[in-house]
Amino acid sequence: MTEEIKDPNQLDLFAGKLLTPDQQTQVDNCIANRNKNALLLESENKRVENMLIEAGFIKGVTFKNNFKSTIDTREVTLGYNFNGTQFEVEITATFTSGGIELLGKRFDSNTKELRNGSFSFDVQRDKLQSWSIQDNSRYIKPKTLLDKLLERNEKEKQRFEDYKKSTALLNATLKKYKTLYPSATVTSGRDYAKYYGSFDMVKVEFESGSSIEFRIDTYNNEAIMFKKRDVEYEALSVEELLERFSKQVKKEASN
Repeated sequence: MTEEIKDPNQLDLFAGKLLTPDQQTQVDNCIANRNKNALLLESENKRVENMLIEAGFIKGVTFKNNFKSTIDTREVTLGYNFNGTQFEVEITATFTSGGIELLGKRFDSNTKELRNGSFSFDVQRDKLQSWSIQDNSRYIKPKTLLDKLLERNEKEKQRFEDYKKSTALLNATLKKYKTLYPSATVTSGRDYAKYYGSFDMVKVEFESGSSIEFRIDTYNNEAIMFKKRDVEYEALSVEELLERFSKQVKKEASN
C-alpha cells in the first residue's frame, strides 16, 4: 500500500480540499470581511429603521424590514478568472439578505388594479431619497418623504377612482348609442386634445360615413361631443355651400 504525500505548500481545508497558502489567505480575508460587513449592515439597518419610526413611518404599513443576518456555510468564488487564480471553496461566515423598503399604493395601468407597492430608497446620513416617490434626486428629511409617500398614495387612489368612473361612463355611452342606432358602428378608443390631454372616446359612425365622436369627461361625468363629420356637407361645392348659408336664419346677438 502506497502512502499519499501532500505538497507542503498546500493546506487541507473542508474534507480534503487542498488550498495553497495564498488561497488560504484569501479565504481567511473573505470570512473576516463578510463578518465585519454583516455587523456594519446590521447596525445601519437598525439606525435607518429607528430613523423611519421617529419620523412617523409605521412598520408593516408604510415600510417593511426583512433584513436577515445568519451564519451559514456556502460556496463562494475567489480569485480572478483573467489570471487563472479563480477558485471555488466553501466558507462558514455571516451572510446578510433583505433590507428596508417603503410601502404604498400603486395603480397598475396594465391590470387596472390598485395594488400594494414597494419602493426602494437611498440614505445619506440623516436624509433619504426615493425617485419613485419624489420624481427627483434630492435628499430630504424622513418626515418630508413620508408626507410625499402619503400624497402619492392619495393620487394613486384617485387614479383608480377616475379609471372606474371613466370605464362606467364609457360602457354606458357605448350601450346608449348601440341601442339608439343599431345600424351604426359604435366603437371606443383613445384620443388627445391640447386642453384635455389623453382621454377615452366613443365614435358613432353611420352607414353613410358621417360620424360623431364623444369625449368621455369623468370630471363632469358626461360624454361630450368634440368631433363631427357630415359626408354630405363635405361633398357640397363652394356654390352649394354659399347657397346653403344664404338660407340660414339670422343669428340673434346675445346680450
